[in-house]
Amino acid sequence: MRSPARRSPPSDAELHARLAARIEALEDRVRQLEVRVRGAAVAGRVRASGRVRHDTAAPRTASRPRPRCPGCTLELPSGRKGRACVWCGFQFDAVRSRKRKG
Repeated sequence: MRSPARRSPPSDAELHARLAARIEALEDRVRQLEVRVRGAAVAGRVRASGRVRHDTAAPRTASRPRPRCPGCTLELPSGRKGRACVWCGFQFDAVRSRKRKG
């Protein structure tokens, strides 16, 4: 009986090349999924409004950014703001509130 041939472990260069190719393929798949999701969102808006938005219309202004905790920088949940961050427990009394820009 013949013994099975053993493969030598791949070299670092081969391993790096294979991993780079897999990463590139995954990035391509993520880009394609993002395009699909954006297309579905636009189609949903068109169905909901019943008309297509024209390029000549004024662009929408971005909504105001959600408030963030100065301690952990996570977005605070909507609703009434308590005395401490719900995520990390940072005490909001520890810092002065900033004036809004604009």
